[in-house]
Amino acid sequence: MSTSNALISVREDDFVEYFLFPSALDQKDVSLENCESQLEALRSEVTKLAKDYCQRYIWHRDGFKVVLRNGDLQQRLLIEATNLAEENVRLPPHLYGITHYGDNVQDEWFIVSLLFYLSRRIPGLVVRVVDSDGEFLLIEAAEHLPRWANPDQCEGRVFICDGELHLVGTENQKESFPMDRIFRELNESRSKWVVSKNIQLCIDERIRDFPDHIEDNHHRATLYVPVGVAAILDENPQLISAAVLAFCNRDPIDLKVCRAMRYFPPENCVYVSAVFTKCLYAMLLHANYLPDRRTGWSLPLASDPNYKAHILGLKLACGFEILASQAKTSASLETDKGWKQYLESLQAKGYFQENIEGSQEHTRLLGMAKDYYQEHCDSMKFTPKIGEEIVSILKRNDFDVEELHKQELELPAPDDDSWINISPEELDEMLTKRYGTRKLFSLNGNTNSEEFTTMVNDFLEQKSEFDGVDQDAAVAQLDLGPYQPVRPKRTKSKTKTDTQTIAPSHHQPIDFDPDAFGAQVKHLLDLVIPEDRWDSSDNSDMSDYAEEEYDRNIEEMSPTRNAKMVKNEIQTYMEQMDRELAQTTIGRSFEMKIDTENKDTKSDADDFDDIESFKPVNIDVNTLKSMMQSYQAQIGGPGPAANLLGSMGIQITQASNGESSSKGTASGSTQQTDV
Repeated sequence: MSTSNALISVREDDFVEYFLFPSALDQKDVSLENCESQLEALRSEVTKLAKDYCQRYIWHRDGFKVVLRNGDLQQRLLIEATNLAEENVRLPPHLYGITHYGDNVQDEWFIVSLLFYLSRRIPGLVVRVVDSDGEFLLIEAAEHLPRWANPDQCEGRVFICDGELHLVGTENQKESFPMDRIFRELNESRSKWVVSKNIQLCIDERIRDFPDHIEDNHHRATLYVPVGVAAILDENPQLISAAVLAFCNRDPIDLKVCRAMRYFPPENCVYVSAVFTKCLYAMLLHANYLPDRRTGWSLPLASDPNYKAHILGLKLACGFEILASQAKTSASLETDKGWKQYLESLQAKGYFQENIEGSQEHTRLLGMAKDYYQEHCDSMKFTPKIGEEIVSILKRNDFDVEELHKQELELPAPDDDSWINISPEELDEMLTKRYGTRKLFSLNGNTNSEEFTTMVNDFLEQKSEFDGVDQDAAVAQLDLGPYQPVRPKRTKSKTKTDTQTIAPSHHQPIDFDPDAFGAQVKHLLDLVIPEDRWDSSDNSDMSDYAEEEYDRNIEEMSPTRNAKMVKNEIQTYMEQMDRELAQTTIGRSFEMKIDTENKDTKSDADDFDDIESFKPVNIDVNTLKSMMQSYQAQIGGPGPAANLLGSMGIQITQASNGESSSKGTASGSTQQTDV
């Protein structure tokens, strides 16, 4: 790993990166000064549009922000970090931004909706967006991708233009596309690379609530907080997310700060109404914390109606206290908590390459790391600038406690938080609404056991890849055209292997015919029952038998062998086994066929006339009965039967009459399997 790549790779995986390219701007034709001026004008327009679009949105961690990217070093770092281009290929001048969304992935999709909006409002703007998994827009629409699409081939080919998603390249164009060629393709024939309607619908489904329904993800709560916190929330409500994250990610040093409460003492507290995102509210509500008695916090009993307002206000005040205490560390990098954690991450990843501390090489690498951290500290986990802003608000505000108490009488009612508790049925409904329904198999009291056995056989006939059975394989082979379900691999590594340096012979595909291989294995095992020779004399002609056996083996190995003959021979063999096991303990445990079928079967059993009560086993009923007994033994937990039934698309719920699954299914009870 190169040193520049290591500086970037230590950051967390919860980020989304976006690149805004003005297609009309070419560094070869425009001077450096004009290039920077045009980029600055573009940044001003993007910032203005984004401000109006995001004014009601509460960011979980980082907001949307873009900077100019036109330097050689910065472009080289981005090439290594995101694989946007081949080595030694420069990126065109562009705007760059990165947002860490933390635990709320909704921020990522809100940024996607914003980028689509910007591409519609700014003519000629070409946008690329990736996250730690790569082309996550294609991952969202994986079931509708072309058959040739895979993560390696689609890397660096997905762009947003004119409010539509574009996938540049075809199945035969497997080489990587330089950025200049991509822009040329998009300018000359943009409509040619627009993705299918199904792919675009998948993306539109994720961003359709923005920005009109932003408030649907908000939660209003009443808090009992110190007057300083009330002033901060009144001036900058966006700081509530930073306070919640600071409290939920507290460490022992932060707990010492919370015991002092230097900036937000609990002597003067008021009721305020604050707006959270549902994610932030759930995090703060479920964070366990009891204040130190010496701090002065006085909490009512848990049964008190105001208890929730007091405990939530206490936690939020501690979060603001932690942020304010970090403001003093901004003057010195050595005491900056964010820098310490960043440096520890670099050491753990071997950034210093075993160089001794204080050596020339170690000093050089350390200087590079400091420069990179200071340049990108806004996107790091701990930002002393937020603490400085909080302290500044406290210094320039004179708190009128009486006025704040008057405002308590006009507070809006808090929202109902019953949404935080979800029943299993509601979760199933949410998943069905999100991912749709699948055609499942229904079991009830009138279930045909032959239908179930047929389904099991069809499932077992499916071919399994190395990652398991593909449930949509059968559907995918129908008339779906070029769009087949593809499962892109969500990998964390961004490293590419230069396949051009390896001999082409090493990458030739293996010519493997699974059907022919299976036929040869069957021939080797010789599953066909040999002819019964128990009545042959000792002086039989063994040479004739050998010749007949040889001719028969040759006939069996022929590709045109009669499949029906093989099936009949195996069926005869299985019937003989059934008769032998009929009078054993194992045989009596099976469900037998009815007598009408038994009579026809006995007439052909010349070799077993002594078994008068023989009845053939009912394979279908036994398969269904055994499966239900196995499922019942799991007591609703995971196990082989549940996994197999789930893979086949079968879901089972407890019957209302409380009877066993096996009895209800095999005997015609009211036991029911819901879909």
